[in-house]
Amino acid sequence: MQIDKDIFKDIDTGIPNFIENDYPLDWSMTRNESYCLVKLLEKIKPKIAIEIGVYNGGSLQVLSLNSKKVYAIDIDPSVKERLKNNFNNVEFLIGDSKIIVPKLIKELQKNNESLEFALIDGDHSELGVKSDLENILNYTPLKSLNIILHDSFNPTCRKGMKSINYNNNEHIHYVELDYISGVYEPDGLKKEMWGGFAHIVLLKDIRKGKLLVHQSQEKIFNIAYLHSKHFLQNKLRFLKPIIKLIRK
Repeated sequence: MQIDKDIFKDIDTGIPNFIENDYPLDWSMTRNESYCLVKLLEKIKPKIAIEIGVYNGGSLQVLSLNSKKVYAIDIDPSVKERLKNNFNNVEFLIGDSKIIVPKLIKELQKNNESLEFALIDGDHSELGVKSDLENILNYTPLKSLNIILHDSFNPTCRKGMKSINYNNNEHIHYVELDYISGVYEPDGLKKEMWGGFAHIVLLKDIRKGKLLVHQSQEKIFNIAYLHSKHFLQNKLRFLKPIIKLIRK
């Protein structure tokens, strides 16, 4: 049997061609994360979307293409200057998301505007992740609201996500911290854990019963964590005050 070699001509070990061709701006996501975000947004087609953490605009280009209006929030002033000419339906809000998001949520709620998607990928500290998520969760959905949190595989980010009592919000119907699995040692980052999507869904209807917080890849997370630099850093955290005294 003779194999037609032309069937292999488009095979690539990098980002799939449709990602490169349709979304040319660089984005710091894995192939499975990119595919997931594209398909989710093609399905949801949100009226209003929020992105916290813009960087090079990689994920923003997907949000812009599939949303009626996007609010892009970043602390770096250069983001607006670099990207403003690429999008005609994006409003850039520059500053601390912990200050900007509560005001924006209040305004959207007051004007009866339907927030239907949010991507949280800004401050990667435990407090930063928790604050950004809590502020988005203050919105009471008019339809459904899908929230994606990037880097749920990172122990610090994950800790921020797990610190929230999701059962207190009666509009939350679904929480999965491992909607997309993360990566161990991405881009040569020795013994580090990054990537992954957490997914939260809020509905207009009130939830009945107790909410389960899913962690479908918890075993993989725990194994990776025991072999990571994050585990060692956390174990040695108690030494920081002693080291400060020695340095003094």
